[in-house]
Amino acid sequence: MPTMQAASGSIYVAAIIIIGLLVVASPQAQTRPKLGTSFQQAAPAAQATIEPVLPYPVYVVPVQQRDERKPKQRCWDDETARAGGTLSDLDRTTIDLKCSQR
Repeated sequence: MPTMQAASGSIYVAAIIIIGLLVVASPQAQTRPKLGTSFQQAAPAAQATIEPVLPYPVYVVPVQQRDERKPKQRCWDDETARAGGTLSDLDRTTIDLKCSQR
């Protein structure tokens, strides 16, 4: 069984190692100027735009103009185009009956 002094010594060594690692890894330690360098820093270079690499292919789908017509008006327009020419009273009544539920 280790003695009390040996146990406290190993805790002391572990504490020094942890503190040393924290000092080395701290952000302030990374931004401090090194010895022998001036305090003036060069302006950062303009960063180039880097496009992210995606793990899957990207497809661009063209967007069509939004149709602002109501469903009933769309039905009327479609049926009128299908009938073609000048509509008779019977054609108008048929289209009205067909498109009235929309």
